[in-house]
Amino acid sequence: MHWFYEPDFAALRALSQETKRHLTSLRITDAEKFVVTDGRGSSWQVQSESGDVTSVEQHTIAVPPSVGFTLVQALAKSDRDELALQASVELGATEIIPWQAGRSIVRWDAKAERNRERWQAIAIESMKQSQRPWLPEVLPLATTKQLRPRGIGLVLNPRATLTLNQVAAADHYTLVVGPEGGITQDELDTMKSNGFLTVRLGQGVLRASSAGPAAIAALQQLHGEFRS
Repeated sequence: MHWFYEPDFAALRALSQETKRHLTSLRITDAEKFVVTDGRGSSWQVQSESGDVTSVEQHTIAVPPSVGFTLVQALAKSDRDELALQASVELGATEIIPWQAGRSIVRWDAKAERNRERWQAIAIESMKQSQRPWLPEVLPLATTKQLRPRGIGLVLNPRATLTLNQVAAADHYTLVVGPEGGITQDELDTMKSNGFLTVRLGQGVLRASSAGPAAIAALQQLHGEFRS
């Protein structure tokens, strides 16, 4: 069953023009039902005719995630940062912070707000794809000095001695993923002084596009997400 995002559906009980166009492109017929979520935990099973809502059934209020994940993703080339964002949201990321790391080849500069909005749009699509009724917020672009851990802060570093399964259980993790060239020693020192720990994922070195999703999936497994 297809999912759509309508932040004001609880009040308006109506579909946006964008959703109507999407219904048409997917060739969803008037006889088919689909799900609308407001991204804040509520979802409704809906039926429409010519884009107008004709029935609203099965209002569901989801339990908030037991574990939250803030992904601090360094800007990376070849859309690797966006691939990381997409997969991380599908796996349960609850907040996203784009990070202008020292070795990031990509720079947002004057286009920072436009690119933040693009990341938010990707988060919306990933939320719908994974059928999760909670929309992660993409926060403004951050510098290294601005980063602070929410819950337990973990900087993914293949040279760290601490492994992920040695990290204490928490209800929120902040995961920092560097760019293709890695995280500089100055950046590591700054983040450590701000309360972050460095941690490695196994024996290999992952790409900027896969490290964050892998860490989220591993922590979800440790917390029993895939057993429910």
